[in-house]
Amino acid sequence: MITIFLIAVTGFEYLLVDPVAQRVGMGYALAADGYSVNYNPAGLAYDTCGFYSASYLNYIAGTHFGYLGLERNQLGVGARYFYSGSMKKTDSQGNEYGSFGTHFIDLAVGKGLFFKDIGLGFSLKLIYERIDTLSCIGAGADLGGMYYFPDYDLQVGLTLKNIGTTIKPFISEREALPYELDLSAVKHFRAGWIGLDLVKPALADFGARVGGGYEINRLFCLRASYNSLLSSMRTGGNGLDILTGITVGFGIKVSPLNVDFSYAPYFDLGGGLRISVNIGG
Repeated sequence: MITIFLIAVTGFEYLLVDPVAQRVGMGYALAADGYSVNYNPAGLAYDTCGFYSASYLNYIAGTHFGYLGLERNQLGVGARYFYSGSMKKTDSQGNEYGSFGTHFIDLAVGKGLFFKDIGLGFSLKLIYERIDTLSCIGAGADLGGMYYFPDYDLQVGLTLKNIGTTIKPFISEREALPYELDLSAVKHFRAGWIGLDLVKPALADFGARVGGGYEINRLFCLRASYNSLLSSMRTGGNGLDILTGITVGFGIKVSPLNVDFSYAPYFDLGGGLRISVNIGG
């Protein structure tokens, strides 16, 4: 009964799709890489450099996501967009009479700070959605905390994302944002990191994301992750779709420029190709 109720009132699901390549879809305890506004705003507390970033995701069914970010001096701004591509309009009898598109965009402004060695952060977001001639406006916030254990080179984080609701509905029904609770840990090594995110989304049971990165040399690194929540995208029509949930990627760094690629195969449904460009650090 609770699940049915949530499905009826929760919208803005595009907020759950990650368009950034660098963290291969996980790593909510990572910080100081220019993407804290997109993941955990507490990471802004650890930003000592300025970052400019841009990301693009070519997603399933010809849809597109993007992200632009600016982070400096424990402040951050991030803008995310979604475009469905052109879709055919049909009447109740199935006759075509033109086309339409779906456009979603949100703008988030975040701040990080320290309180007794604990990194804290928040971001406020304003969301605009348009489907054909109908539009909707929502507002929300992300809250986060982080703590670093120097003796173990271990960072832990807690994030509550997408707390909010509709300000102006498409027609009459107001929808809540799809909240997500993340408890994360990242262990750093000399040449890389490994991490674990425990996740509770609004519309699914608990899940886990596990992965890491390894620097082959000063210029090149490899990354990979597995997200158990993506197993719901398996269709059973392909013997390889047991691998759905895996993301693989690599990064190239020529300071201060970072270029990152990642790919997540969804087999019968297609795949997700991410590209990120980051300047700073």
